[in-house]
Amino acid sequence: MRPKLSEQQWLNMFDDNQAGVYLIDKLKGDNSFRAVSVLRKLLDIKKVGFAGTLDPLASGLLILASGKATRMLDWFHVLPKTYQADIKFGFTSPTYDLEGDLTTTTSAKEFNLAELENKLAEFIGKQEQTAPIFSAKKVDGKKLYQSARQGKKITPPKSRVTIHGLKIVNFNYPNLVLEARVSTGTYIRSLAHDLGETLSTGAVLTDLRRTAIGDFLVEQAISLADLDKIKLAQYKIKPVDAKKYLDQYPV
Repeated sequence: MRPKLSEQQWLNMFDDNQAGVYLIDKLKGDNSFRAVSVLRKLLDIKKVGFAGTLDPLASGLLILASGKATRMLDWFHVLPKTYQADIKFGFTSPTYDLEGDLTTTTSAKEFNLAELENKLAEFIGKQEQTAPIFSAKKVDGKKLYQSARQGKKITPPKSRVTIHGLKIVNFNYPNLVLEARVSTGTYIRSLAHDLGETLSTGAVLTDLRRTAIGDFLVEQAISLADLDKIKLAQYKIKPVDAKKYLDQYPV
């Protein structure tokens, strides 16, 4: 939801020298919270947050904010996200990716591009998606992966999500590179798993990169590994400029 701020609160944000928005390219293997830690140290400020976490195995765009600009993070959080996903058919995994033990689908049969396109078309639009059991989604105040690791039987929740678009970047069975533009809360791992189910082959996510949040592109971001105080200042987006962009999106 958009923050409900008075005109004076907005003016206070715009006048806050510590308030800023930053586009960061997270490296594969990094925890999203590491970006917060790095910015806190460089900016010498505790009030830093981000919108939309990325799994450690994923790379790509993170949007961070500092100072009073953290009040804008909820706006960024609900923007559509674009990912490039590498998917491999013919296997299943309890985590829906390479983190879990892979099982070969012995009954899997190769399919062609036309069959793939037909199945992808079925995923476009609003739908209910089941969260992976190995995820940070909470049920009764407990993260799903915590219960899964304890061997507890769990029924993962379903969420309403929207798949805005799916584009085949490259396909050579059993490997698919897919561009997916989705609503917030969509699990690309679940999308890969469900695609494998509907094609009767099984599928796992082998790599994931977030390339855009709304119209903010990863090409506009700076790598966390390259950050220093000078570069951070150069990449700072002022809250007044960020608000002008966000005002273009409906409430």
